[in-house]
Amino acid sequence: MENKVAFFYSRVLFWGFGLSLILNIAGTGFWISEILGAVVGFGILYFVKRVYDSKWFKILTGCVFAFLATIILANMGGTMYLKETPNYILTFAPLIVGFMVSRTQESAFKRTIYLLFIFTLFMFFMSSGILAPLVKTENLLPLSFEVKSILLGAAIFVLTSVTPVLCLNDFKDKKSLLINYVASIITVLVLSFLVITILGSQEAALYRYPEFILLKRIKIYEFFSNVENLFVIMIVTDFIATVAVGFKNVNLKGKILPYVPLAICWIVASYACSRTAIMTFLYKYYSIGLLLLAIVTFFPKKLLNKK
Repeated sequence: MENKVAFFYSRVLFWGFGLSLILNIAGTGFWISEILGAVVGFGILYFVKRVYDSKWFKILTGCVFAFLATIILANMGGTMYLKETPNYILTFAPLIVGFMVSRTQESAFKRTIYLLFIFTLFMFFMSSGILAPLVKTENLLPLSFEVKSILLGAAIFVLTSVTPVLCLNDFKDKKSLLINYVASIITVLVLSFLVITILGSQEAALYRYPEFILLKRIKIYEFFSNVENLFVIMIVTDFIATVAVGFKNVNLKGKILPYVPLAICWIVASYACSRTAIMTFLYKYYSIGLLLLAIVTFFPKKLLNKK
C-alpha cells in the first residue's frame, strides 16, 4: 500500500481546501508558511514509526478521506463545468470509480495507483513548463511577515499533508514514504508559487479553486481551445486515487457489507454538496477535524481498547 499512495494522500486536500485557505490566511507570506509546514511535516513522518492501527479507525478514516475527496471534486465539477448536473450524480461518479478500483486485486490496485502517479507527474511538469513564462515575481511583493498568520498557515499545511498519511499507518518502507511525501510537497509548493506569481495574491484570494483558474491560463497556440481541461484531469486523478485508497482501507468482507460505506458516503456527500453552508463550514474548519484524527493516531492501542 505504501507504493505511491502517500503521494496522493499528502496533497489531495490542498485542492479546493488547503491551498486556498493558506493563501487567504498568509497572503504573500504563504511561501514561508508552506516551507515551514513542509519541514515540520517531514520531521513528523521521519520520526514516527507506528501509529494507532485499529481496524475500525482505519475504516473510519478511509471513509472520511473518500468523502472529502468526493465532495471537493463534485463541488468543483458543479461549480466549473456541470452546473446543471444533480449533486447525487456528481458524487456518485468518483465514488463508484474509486470503489471499483479498490475492489481489484492488490497487484492490480498498486499498478493502477502507479500509473495514476506517472500520469499526474507528467501532466504536472508539462503544465508547469507551459505556465512558467507567465510568472511575474513582482507579485510576491509586498512580502508579508505576520507571525500569527504564517504559523497558522504552517499548521494547516502540516495537518493537510501529514494527517492523511498518518491515518494510512503504513510505515513498512519509511524511505519510500518520505520520498513520496517530498515529491508530493514539491508539487504543492511549485503550484502555490505559480498561483501567487501568475494570479497575484489579491486575485488568487478571490477564488475557491485558484489552481483551476491558474490552469485556465494555459494556451498552446491559438487553434487549441479549452486545453486547460486536459490538465484538470491531473487534479481529478488525485481525488479518484484517494477515494480508491479510502475504500481499500475499509476492506469489509461479504456480498453486501462492502457496499454499505459506499452508500453512506454517497448519501452524506450528496447532501453536503447541496448545502452551501456545509461546504463553507468544511472549508473553514476541516483542519480541526484533521487535528482530532492526528491526535487519535498517536493514542496507544491499549488505551483506546480499554473498557
